Amino acid sequence: MDGYNYLTKRCFLRKQLKRKALYTLVDISMIPITVPYNFRIIAHRGASAYAPENTMAAFDLAVNMGITEIETDTQLCTDGTVVLCHDPTLERYGHGTKLIEDHSVSELLSLDMGSWFSPFLYSGETMVTLYDLFSQYRDKINYHIELKGESTDLPKKVLEHIHKFELSDFCIVTSFSYESLKQMRSLTRDLRLGWLVNSIDSDICNRAEKLDLFQLCPHADVVTPEMVKLGKTVAYEIRAWGISDQPEKVEKSVQQVIDSGCDGMTINWPDWVVH
Repeated sequence: MDGYNYLTKRCFLRKQLKRKALYTLVDISMIPITVPYNFRIIAHRGASAYAPENTMAAFDLAVNMGITEIETDTQLCTDGTVVLCHDPTLERYGHGTKLIEDHSVSELLSLDMGSWFSPFLYSGETMVTLYDLFSQYRDKINYHIELKGESTDLPKKVLEHIHKFELSDFCIVTSFSYESLKQMRSLTRDLRLGWLVNSIDSDICNRAEKLDLFQLCPHADVVTPEMVKLGKTVAYEIRAWGISDQPEKVEKSVQQVIDSGCDGMTINWPDWVVH
């Protein structure tokens, strides 16, 4: 990109971010929201409110905001490459209903993963592999890596990448799938694991205890102090997910998470929160 286009796009993005804050019924005087110093501010799929999720543009923007923790989604394509994508299909990104897991890495990396978000700012943005993400940031940030998809080979492949880059101390592997976490735990006793759940009750705690979890991760809208207290009997941290995708509700959701005593959260607007 030449200097003129780079500056033009930066100016356009700055104006868009300002307009986004002004027209979302947000009380700007309340932003940024202050959280405890040891609270995990995790950029959800990167700074995904401002750039296409799970792309280098979103990850770079989060890092430029000063964020030191990012969350991303992993899936396995046909040739065994771990790619970063949330949805099971490409439909939301404008490329049809075929499953991610039914594509080769060369097919996936040839796709435009930015124009669905903004053709002007992000046309040509590509899908990212886990290898490339680790190569870019190495031990400069912490990674919250969600296991998605149906492939039973994914936990092993993700673990291989973590070991290759010597990032065990910088990674927390999460999933909604208890079986995926169970498989990961069978491969390693050392890696920190987090189970994404809707809420925390005695049954969840009984199952969680068997996996020696580092985190239990309830939905932000339902988490309570009592839930956090119960969860901490079997997990070291309670980390919330599901901060509203409606900007005007973010402040309320964040405050509920903080008041409940959570240790962190994923958020699409990571710059709205500071220590």
